[in-house]
Amino acid sequence: MKDNSSAGFSVIDVMIAIVILNVGILGLLATLSGGILMSRSQETQLVAKQAATSALESISSVKETDPNTLGWIAIGNVGSNPDINNVPRGIFVSGEQPVEADAGPDQVLGTADDTGATIPGLTRRIIITDVCDPDRPSSACTPAGPFPVKIRTIEVIVNYRSGLAPRQERIRTVLTDYAVTDQ
Repeated sequence: MKDNSSAGFSVIDVMIAIVILNVGILGLLATLSGGILMSRSQETQLVAKQAATSALESISSVKETDPNTLGWIAIGNVGSNPDINNVPRGIFVSGEQPVEADAGPDQVLGTADDTGATIPGLTRRIIITDVCDPDRPSSACTPAGPFPVKIRTIEVIVNYRSGLAPRQERIRTVLTDYAVTDQ
């Protein structure tokens, strides 16, 4: 009796094995590239969060500065916060702005004199809003009262992209200009 069985693989067996191997390799490559994109996205998110936090800290520090140069009256968007002579004293630029690396001569981030290289892919918006204090009604109240504005909300929004998707980092706080007195 003659045995016609042959040992080994046929061409079809080899082709199926190559297809299965390629599917596995492509899956591995997709996972690796997804991990690299996620890592870059998290790095950009961290830079955006740091840019927003730095701007907020800079705004908060203006309040504690000498009132003859900056002080509470300077905390506002450009064209806001008129002084007693009706001259606007707000120093923070309105609208979407590129994020600059350095604060400029006034050492305050978010103002018109920011300098240095622009941080690529980031834009920042600073929104400063007067808040009504019902115990001391100001021009922010309805009806307007005689007291100066003592409460402002500060919102810093940094826009960036993660791959093709637009993203934002938002930080919001409230600043007050109330002095603490011993009673």
